[in-house]
Amino acid sequence: MAFYSVDFPGKVRVWLFSIIMFVIVGAFWTLPGDAYAESPIRLAMITAKTGEAGKANSISFLAARFVVDEINNSGGILGRKVELIEYDNESSAEGSAAAARKAIDDGVVAVVGCNWSSHSIAMAKVLQEAKIPMISHMSTNSAVTQVGSYIFRVCFTDSFQGLGLARFSRVRLKDKTAVILVDESRAYSVGLGQTFSRAFEYLGGKVLWQGYYTTGDIPYDAVLKKVAEYNPDALFVPGGYSDVAGFFGKARDMEVDWHLLSADGIGPKLYERIGDRAQGVFYSAHWSKSVSTDISKQFVLNYENKVGVVDEDTMALVYDSFMVLKEAIERAESTQGVLIKDALAMTPGYEGVTGTIRFDLNGDPIKPMVINELKFGGVLYLEQVYP
Repeated sequence: MAFYSVDFPGKVRVWLFSIIMFVIVGAFWTLPGDAYAESPIRLAMITAKTGEAGKANSISFLAARFVVDEINNSGGILGRKVELIEYDNESSAEGSAAAARKAIDDGVVAVVGCNWSSHSIAMAKVLQEAKIPMISHMSTNSAVTQVGSYIFRVCFTDSFQGLGLARFSRVRLKDKTAVILVDESRAYSVGLGQTFSRAFEYLGGKVLWQGYYTTGDIPYDAVLKKVAEYNPDALFVPGGYSDVAGFFGKARDMEVDWHLLSADGIGPKLYERIGDRAQGVFYSAHWSKSVSTDISKQFVLNYENKVGVVDEDTMALVYDSFMVLKEAIERAESTQGVLIKDALAMTPGYEGVTGTIRFDLNGDPIKPMVINELKFGGVLYLEQVYP
């Protein structure tokens, strides 16, 4: 067999070399795309595992694992597996910002979290600057989504929640007077205290006193002694489990007849802290397992078969947050932050466990809230309040 070599002119050699390199580069250029299609889509869950909020926030991680497993079992997102990366914010705003920066370094395309509004606000500032979409499942303070266009939530806002609770107090319970106790160290508590107060008085009630405290060494007896001097129809404490349990447990011991109201920061775990003294406490919620939609009933069945009892709306909100993200990424056909953000903003009405979800111009959901009562050792669903 004979071999021949051809001596092409210089310009021809350059031309042929260019073609060959174009073909080679083009062939290799497809490889990252194919390999990328096989790499997982990284989504983050950021909230507390340790510190003051750790115990209450832990169910958020359980729910995140559940929904990501469900997504992966049904084919993932855009044909790719989802990798859930969990970050502990150590129950602080500083820890939340640090966790967000770590998530960015780890290449996550979107973040769900936090539970506490003060934590979410700190995290949102970092993610907004990095143009990474974020959905808060539980932070209700209005300032969270005001950080910027990449920040969303699936829970209602304090302004809506405060109005709904005030309306319930005035219309359903016939309360004419109220005292409000606010944890001044938490944006969540301060915001709710303000919105409840304005709405209660707008509806014809009178707020007799608004007291302030800071989580930690709270002088429950002294504060409640002052509340008793006003003897209100309703005592509203928009705090967390520990402080609400302290105030309401001691109020029951005083055998007062005030209506005890709180917000979405509590739930049936109040029984674990003050036992039967939790009976009769009213609180707002984002969802109830008594909701009779097919998707809600299926969620309860699947979650309780695989994880455990669904006894808080946190689980449903985490589920909806990840599923709304999944739907937005698939509509965007991309994992680029700006495209996911735009798709989230244009969510047409996702049928979620907690209701039909679409977002207003602030990234806040337009959906109903629920009023529950702790009763008979469990939760009694009372009514829904619509925007």
